[in-house]
Amino acid sequence: MSARPAVSGVDGEPSPASWQESGGDGRSRGQMEREVADMSVQLTPLRFLAQSERREPDKTAVVCGETRLSYSAYADRVRHLIGALRSLGVERGDRVAYLGLNCHRLLELYYAVPARGAILSPLNVRLTAPELLFILQDLEPRLIVTDQTLLPMARALGQQVGVPLVLLDGPADSEGVLFYENLVAGATPMDLMSGRIDEQDVAEIFYTSGTTGRPKGVQLTHRNLYLHALGVAVSAPIYPDEVQLVGTVPLFHVNGWGAPQFIVAQAATQVVTSRFDAGEFYRLVQAEGVTLAMLVPTMLAALLNYPERDRFDTTSLRRVIIGGAPPPAALIREAREKLDVDCSVGYGLSETCPVLTLATIKDSLKNAPMEDQYRLRSLTGLPIIGCEMRVVQEGGREVAPDGESVGEIWVQGDMVFGGYWRRPEETAQAFSDGWFRTGDMAVVEPTGYVRIVDRKKDIIISGGENISSVEVEDALYTHPAVLEAAVVAKPDERWGEVPYAFVALRPGMQASPEEILGHLRGRIAGFKIPHGLEILPELPKTGTGKVVKLKLREALSQR
Repeated sequence: MSARPAVSGVDGEPSPASWQESGGDGRSRGQMEREVADMSVQLTPLRFLAQSERREPDKTAVVCGETRLSYSAYADRVRHLIGALRSLGVERGDRVAYLGLNCHRLLELYYAVPARGAILSPLNVRLTAPELLFILQDLEPRLIVTDQTLLPMARALGQQVGVPLVLLDGPADSEGVLFYENLVAGATPMDLMSGRIDEQDVAEIFYTSGTTGRPKGVQLTHRNLYLHALGVAVSAPIYPDEVQLVGTVPLFHVNGWGAPQFIVAQAATQVVTSRFDAGEFYRLVQAEGVTLAMLVPTMLAALLNYPERDRFDTTSLRRVIIGGAPPPAALIREAREKLDVDCSVGYGLSETCPVLTLATIKDSLKNAPMEDQYRLRSLTGLPIIGCEMRVVQEGGREVAPDGESVGEIWVQGDMVFGGYWRRPEETAQAFSDGWFRTGDMAVVEPTGYVRIVDRKKDIIISGGENISSVEVEDALYTHPAVLEAAVVAKPDERWGEVPYAFVALRPGMQASPEEILGHLRGRIAGFKIPHGLEILPELPKTGTGKVVKLKLREALSQR
């Protein structure tokens, strides 16, 4: 079919109407639409590494101990790792579990595994073997990648689930494992974009306990990760000259707070540390010119009280973002006074990649008194670009921005997850009318800033780690003398809050608090064990038999 003749517009140019029907060269409208459609590309974080290598091939991408990788070297190792994964039979949809400390090799896996169309699942190294076994049986990975420090446990787990191990480091005489560096060196490299990637494909799975105590796999798609990274990069903002200290918060924790994507998107630099240590933090800030760090409040407090802090040059450090638990405004002020850094809160969940809000100072409040600014920076904050947020009461009515009316935070947007792995019913329960229900209770201040005041879910946040009270209660119930158990949060100067337990014993049975707490060791991770336990004749209950935890919290607060 031939195109209709162009209709002349102003000065003899074809009119807009004619261009809607045909191209200037006679192409039909349908042909033009197909060509425009062919211009679209899948939203995947793989593009970040490919683009940053082209833009800044010689710039330092990763520093990890003695290893320094330029963007060219980083991308080259990823390409070889993609080939290695292919040689090991990792295909589209397969899962690769990572059980190890922070390392530049995990940053390589963050790109190589999704490039195969497979799914990366970094696991919490603080969990016990039984907890990890449950997760691995649910995940059914093709491989387990581990390091020397966790090799004995990983070897036992691998045998139980029938999965081969890839060892990152360690002695050459380790038997029954494949060696990461040998695989990378001997592989045929594959292009980052060689896989059949759909932006709705799952790229990562992170396990979270949730409220039921049973771990759930949070599925994050390529699209989630891509758009979350852009939202953080613009909202934080993240600059091309950024040097972020990565690993103060473990990379297995909620997508490494998004750093593996948003830092690479800006061709910035990641400095990796295996774990948080105040002295090592200051050494790396001075040695590498670190500009940005992400911490939980207990880490910042440790840094501010580190006795040798003044020995180090920290002038490069511009910003600290606090997550995991809300800090007091006084801590924000102290960070400014002692370190001369901008410090503010970020909030998010595993289900949202994770960042939803940042408590930066909006332009209309930049001239507010400093004490007001410190308080604003300590709040939950404002939604980042790409995040739609409501604070709603029962029935879906939004609360008034009065700083007093309490509702639940509901969100929708680019970063909201693709559902729980193999948990369709729990996925459905997490949403209402197209909104993800976070379970966090909050108010909206007159300034528009959100402030979390409670958690609908009985989650205890201790040192930035989420602890399910139900999971701890389930462990307490395994003691033969325990009839009833309830776990609540107890304020703690060091950790922010810690679990505290109340139990009632079975008639005719005896047990001491020390004996019951000792019974938990090896059953749940050490950081989940209550910091105290009281034995009561019975636990307070409602008329329907539900334990009233509010009364337990009130009793605890009066001591």
